[in-house]
Amino acid sequence: MALERSVSLRQATFYGLGVIFGAGIYSLIGSTAGIIGNLLWLSFIIASLIAALTAFSYAELSSYFPKEAAESVYVKNAFKKEFLSFFIGFVVLITLFFSISTVAWGFTSYFKLFFSFPGLFVAIAIIILCSIINFVGIQESVKLNYLLTIIGGSGLFLIIIFGLPFIGSVNLLEGPKNVFGVGLFSAIFSSVALIFFAFIGFEGIANISEEVNAAKTTVPKAIILSLFIATIVYVLVALVSVSVVSPIELANATNPENILVGGPLALVAENAIMPGFGIWLSFAALFATASTILLLLVVSSRLSYGLSKLGFFPSFLSKTHSKTKTPFYSVILVGIASICFLFVGNIEVLGNLTTMGTFLMFFAVNTSLIAIRVKENPKKLNFISPINIGKWPILAIFGAIFCILMFLTQYWQSITIFVFSLPLFVFGLIIFSISVPLYLFFKKERIVMKKHWPKK
Repeated sequence: MALERSVSLRQATFYGLGVIFGAGIYSLIGSTAGIIGNLLWLSFIIASLIAALTAFSYAELSSYFPKEAAESVYVKNAFKKEFLSFFIGFVVLITLFFSISTVAWGFTSYFKLFFSFPGLFVAIAIIILCSIINFVGIQESVKLNYLLTIIGGSGLFLIIIFGLPFIGSVNLLEGPKNVFGVGLFSAIFSSVALIFFAFIGFEGIANISEEVNAAKTTVPKAIILSLFIATIVYVLVALVSVSVVSPIELANATNPENILVGGPLALVAENAIMPGFGIWLSFAALFATASTILLLLVVSSRLSYGLSKLGFFPSFLSKTHSKTKTPFYSVILVGIASICFLFVGNIEVLGNLTTMGTFLMFFAVNTSLIAIRVKENPKKLNFISPINIGKWPILAIFGAIFCILMFLTQYWQSITIFVFSLPLFVFGLIIFSISVPLYLFFKKERIVMKKHWPKK
């Protein structure tokens, strides 16, 4: 049974905004401020530019291949390599698990202001609740997302409105070392690597293409609109935040065990609007992060569904419920997997693992567009990425370069996972390498169903 095709342009755009707004601005803005100081706004601008390069690639490819498991479909059509397609699909799925766990921990940093429960218990509970909603149906999920996104977004808009008069009260060009030297340059890109998480979400629209009306035109528009709106809001919030509260205080407010404040943006609201308003902001943040968890669960379950349809995962994962028309086995799988990654326990480590996987994923998408452009006539496409020299997409080329450089250079800090201490980059590669035995394990069951690959 096929998925229900009912999502409109407005719903798809809100879908993207729902993921973007709750992903990093509420969860990781404090950690990023601790790295880069008053230059927080610059990190957002650089991250948005890198994201935009890839967003245009997604927009063009989604107009050509409106399918679930989008990244795997793009890579398969570009390079005709089955394992490479499986590997990218696996990386995307694991990255989604990282991101769900990250936002779930972010949820707990605001939840603690209202109720005193262990953070791990709260994080598990919100994932289970959102998984149930995911199972109920796509329309129920996107309609609930409307409400959650409006409430969560209203908190950001209030911070901007009341915080604008504070801009100029601090030196917004002051970084951690106050000079534009090597140390500051390194800090800028370390902060970009972390806060890039805040822009994750627009690519998820491509992974619900089979549930979007007129997907070939609707999905590209929703991708560009959601990223554009989010970038403006983010930069303004960053300018206000460091103008109202010191970067060190923002970083300390991120700690879920710090019960004195309800999260970094709640602290900003307390100082910019009025004492006690942080409680309302924490309430808005709960809705924003819950919305993101819900939508990331939707995306990851559709990705699992799509990989199953392509013959990469067991066939039962592509079965849909007769009443809800949702891939219920995939819903269960992604919920359990996301809970497992909660036990990493460190929101900054999880956030960096998410952006590490995202840069690799975005590199694959950009190179896929380049490869397809060389072979295809761009005039056949419903949406064409701007700035081209002949068939060569310049934005995709720069996007691929930036993403692979960030992937290779920004994740060498040492971390401790359980009792093991190793570079974050190595830990990420170990997780991604699990794709090899999985690919071989499913090889006997897998039927290469070429009829499922999009035709020209």
